[in-house]
Amino acid sequence: MRAPFDLFKKDQQGNFVWLEAVADLPTAKTRLKELNARAPGEYMVFDHIKLQIIERLNSDCPRPN
Repeated sequence: MRAPFDLFKKDQQGNFVWLEAVADLPTAKTRLKELNARAPGEYMVFDHIKLQIIERLNSDCPRPN
C-alpha cells in the first residue's frame, strides 16, 4: 500500500517538488517542521485520499503581529 501523504517544497521557479511520502498526518506535520528547520521555504502536504492540500508551512512570508 502506498503512503497517503506526499510532502513537497516550492522551488525558486514557484513549482512544488516532491520530497517524500509518509504514512500519517502527524508524521507529515513533524517532517514539515524538520525540513523547514534545515531549509526554510514553502512546504505542503498533499492527501491522496482526499485529493487536496491539507497542510502548508511557509517560513518565507512575514508573520502578522
